[in-house]
Amino acid sequence: MGTDRRRDGSAAASGGPDAPGTRTRVPGRFGRPRSRVLRSFRHPAFRVVWGTLLVGHLGFWISFLALQALMARLTDGEASWQGVLFFANFVPLLVFTPFAGVVADRVERRKILLVGHGAVGVTATALAVAVLTDRIGAPGLLPFAFAIGTAFSFTAPANHAMVANTVPAADLASAVSLQSAGSNLSRVVGPALAAPILALLDEGAAFAIYGGTSVFVVVVLSRIHIEPHRRSGGSAGYWASLAEGLRHARDRPPAVAALTILAVSSLFAGGYLAFLPVVAEDVFGRGPTGLTTLAAASGLGSMVGALTTGLREETPSLAAVAALVAGFGASVVAFGANDHWGLALVLVAIVGGFGFAAMTTLNTLLQRLADDAMRGRLMALFTVGWGGLVPIGALWQGAFARGAGVQAALVVAGAVTACYSPLAVVVTRARTRRASVVAEAVPAPAPGPSG
Repeated sequence: MGTDRRRDGSAAASGGPDAPGTRTRVPGRFGRPRSRVLRSFRHPAFRVVWGTLLVGHLGFWISFLALQALMARLTDGEASWQGVLFFANFVPLLVFTPFAGVVADRVERRKILLVGHGAVGVTATALAVAVLTDRIGAPGLLPFAFAIGTAFSFTAPANHAMVANTVPAADLASAVSLQSAGSNLSRVVGPALAAPILALLDEGAAFAIYGGTSVFVVVVLSRIHIEPHRRSGGSAGYWASLAEGLRHARDRPPAVAALTILAVSSLFAGGYLAFLPVVAEDVFGRGPTGLTTLAAASGLGSMVGALTTGLREETPSLAAVAALVAGFGASVVAFGANDHWGLALVLVAIVGGFGFAAMTTLNTLLQRLADDAMRGRLMALFTVGWGGLVPIGALWQGAFARGAGVQAALVVAGAVTACYSPLAVVVTRARTRRASVVAEAVPAPAPGPSG
């Protein structure tokens, strides 16, 4: 772990003109410890990108809840259909994101966002027309969900990586924290907006709004300038470039161990969002209003968790990531075992807080370990672990919930997550100690003959 800190420190020191002595140069309120999380707002490019993508995220959450509500309405709340919908929406992250990471290292990242959000705008508008004209059923929702997920699989690595091009390295932790907090602010405001839209209008209106917010993102991003990143060479093929990214992760410990913890949490506890419609209806009998309330509570907790991580000055450690993921899994267990509505809102907020504190901490750790020419690929691995494996987990949890109930599925998924993450830290430390012992036991080469 000491080696990682030195690497992180040297990277931060060379990150930009503000890097050396940044703590003493932060003006006014941004110099106070409680406000250091906000200091990335000093940079105009970051402010514009943050605000623009916040609008895009609002549209996403309005449409995401509309998709879940529409699927629940069309299938009478069948849990397995929610798992299939979640799979269709997020499996592109598993399939396409590794390639998208290579693209994000070779192509201007702003252009990737323009194309991706433009594709989302077209898809959301087409879905709005299909719903408003009553020409879609449950199976018909799946291609639209897949198309939106495909666009997201390309924009996600570019979005995460581009943050590092809007601030100096000294403000990277602040930028990652605020980026995650903005995403989660949309999880609070989005459901609050979705509730009256679904109650007074219908799902088609929600999809039309998503199309409009995507157009807004395209218009604004097309007019701003982002400092270009150091691009990787384009001579190597796709598979060679992907292998290079995997080697980069392996050579930046504890990146692989952290990504493994992320993958396990996504395969198990990470799928809890897919079953909020079923929890709202079957457990508490509150329908779409209960769904939006649960989603808003989860988003509020997630925003607090993401902002809290931005207060840290030191480089995140694998132990910190594992502790937060263990808390995430334990809170999912408590949420799944609970039968009281008021307590459910508190628990789902705690779930969101632990979950996104863990994701933000892990993201910051990987960003600090990454070389800029490899950042897109490392962020692609993060996106695959964060979102690409969630639909696989949603499928098994949907099948399990059909027989044992959604609460039992949540308890099992959370328990596996809570138990694995501390075990991963113990195993990683043991391997590191063994490697050190072996290295010390290897005798130094004997000096050659002198002449």
